[in-house]
Amino acid sequence: MFSFLESICISNGQAQHVDYHQMRVNETFDTFFPEWEPFDVWEEIEKIELPQEGTHRFRITYTEDPQKIEVLPYEPKIVKTFALVDSGEIDYGFKWAERGFFQQILDNHPEADEVIFHKDGIIQDCTFANLAFLKDGIWYTPEAPMHWGTTRARLLVEDQVEETDILVAELDQYERICLINVFRPLSMENSIAITDAIV
Repeated sequence: MFSFLESICISNGQAQHVDYHQMRVNETFDTFFPEWEPFDVWEEIEKIELPQEGTHRFRITYTEDPQKIEVLPYEPKIVKTFALVDSGEIDYGFKWAERGFFQQILDNHPEADEVIFHKDGIIQDCTFANLAFLKDGIWYTPEAPMHWGTTRARLLVEDQVEETDILVAELDQYERICLINVFRPLSMENSIAITDAIV
């Protein structure tokens, strides 16, 4: 049986945006385990004594029940360059625990720090984050990403990003790109100039 993963940001002892993680767990159960009651993410967090300083990953690997819980220091990945890769038949609509196929794709593109997936010329995601692109003071995010990201979902609710189709052929119309996930907030400081990013 394949497993799923939920990775929650712990900042100075506080779990961040747990309600969005619960929403994703609920959606996963609705699709794959409809006869089971989803576990309570907060209950799993409360079982563990959380580090009180710094940023950590709280990782829950699960099927019908949590299988493994880990608390690991967060080590940011430095990303400055991207290769564009057709996503083909990759299915990452849910957060699978096994993602070795992503590493294989990265290994095939040593010229870049990360890849940006696209399908039929329409931008999707990178391997570990959703994406936002800045144009004329507005942040846009792909309307049909590969993955249901909790941070992307929250930013849409908060009207910080707008959904649209972002075409590979039109990337030069955007000014900056920002990787967004639970550890990477949407900001100018965390973004990269498009002209310098695509290799």
